[in-house]
Amino acid sequence: MPIITPTEDLKRILVCRTDGLGDVILTLPIAAAIKERLPNAEVAFLAKPYTAPILNRISEIGKVLTVTEMRKGLHLMKIYQPNAVIFAKPEFRLALDALRARIDVRIGTGYRWYSGLFTRWVYDHRKGGQKHESQYGVNLLSPLLPGELSLRMPRLKVAPSAAAEAKTRLQGLGMVGEYMVIHPGSRGHASDYSPEGFAAVADALLADWSGLNIIITAGPDEEELVAKITSQMRNRDRVHAVGDMSLDMFSELLRGAKGFLGTSSGPIHLAALVKTPVVGLYPGLPPMWPARWGPVGEQVTTLVPHANEAFCPRCEKDHQPENCVLRIKPERVVTACMDMLIGKGAGLRDSIA
Repeated sequence: MPIITPTEDLKRILVCRTDGLGDVILTLPIAAAIKERLPNAEVAFLAKPYTAPILNRISEIGKVLTVTEMRKGLHLMKIYQPNAVIFAKPEFRLALDALRARIDVRIGTGYRWYSGLFTRWVYDHRKGGQKHESQYGVNLLSPLLPGELSLRMPRLKVAPSAAAEAKTRLQGLGMVGEYMVIHPGSRGHASDYSPEGFAAVADALLADWSGLNIIITAGPDEEELVAKITSQMRNRDRVHAVGDMSLDMFSELLRGAKGFLGTSSGPIHLAALVKTPVVGLYPGLPPMWPARWGPVGEQVTTLVPHANEAFCPRCEKDHQPENCVLRIKPERVVTACMDMLIGKGAGLRDSIA
């Protein structure tokens, strides 16, 4: 039986999460929980370079290690020499790297074929999606920090230069006044809403809220999607497309927004992280429903398909109707967005019934 470093002697704790932006954001409460109970320990994150700008602006995180084709997990672990590693997303290669790096406290799920590579286990089934992703993450600390742990989302510090850059970009578009952000894309990571639906929602909001601007943001290769939306709008006077942004600039653009509309993707979690009110369009059944993947925050509204909403042509052929975001009526989305903009009904968590 290996000798395992006692919790009170842990000085460097590494959290591994090498997938998307939203996944990484929902893992941040792990850092907050560790610092609350072990204030003298340093928390580091092992992540992809894309998410590093956000991690670098979280006070509870002392170091960010970025894994690439040239900088493998084993190399980074040997340099950093953590006393413990927590696998927020289990990966065989990284679990093997932690063993080879001689990290004796290795915490992960007990349900993978390679779980023998860990030295402490958490038996929490994620497949059913009955808990929130952030709660699954904090639960991984149970072998390390017994007792009830608070779930708190850390604050993302302002990036002054990125905020100035976002302001300059908006001024260059000739935009004056308040704005709301619509991010229609998900890069294939979520069930998408139709361009026609987004266009109808944007038209209605512009008609009902004089002076409001709509910023439609585009990620990589999403410019065509934005063009489809704007081409179907009746009113384009206060509509602006913004793309080609750094993650820092995007976060500050979202911080200045009056509200955000999107599907289950990284940007909706980034908007919630900077305390911008959000409306999210989600599937209605687990595991992709908002009960697991909804943004964390007080000003969060999530909508799912209702039983009385019409099926799309692909319902029951390619997907379950309860998970079809296309079914959500634009009128419901408009109502939720108007409530968000006036500060009414914040925190609504919709259900299928």
